[in-house]
Amino acid sequence: MQTIVTHYENANFLRELAENLPRILPQGNPAQAALLQRLADQELAQAQHDDWVRTKVTSARSDTRPTIPQSEVASRLSARYARLSNASL
Repeated sequence: MQTIVTHYENANFLRELAENLPRILPQGNPAQAALLQRLADQELAQAQHDDWVRTKVTSARSDTRPTIPQSEVASRLSARYARLSNASL
């Protein structure tokens, strides 16, 4: 959970820095603020992805359906592949 908080904190920090950059560095150039905004967007995207992955993992762990042996999964996938390969011919 700490990782997600850190990504959100980083994104907020970078956005605030980009907004205040003209005041902090009056001689700075707009490309610096744009870079900070882009970095903030990347941090936010990473945080959202982490949220999504954690939700999926939590959902998978709480799934109460019976497990399927690997051999059965392999057999089903082979049959499906064969069926799809034959359909495309």
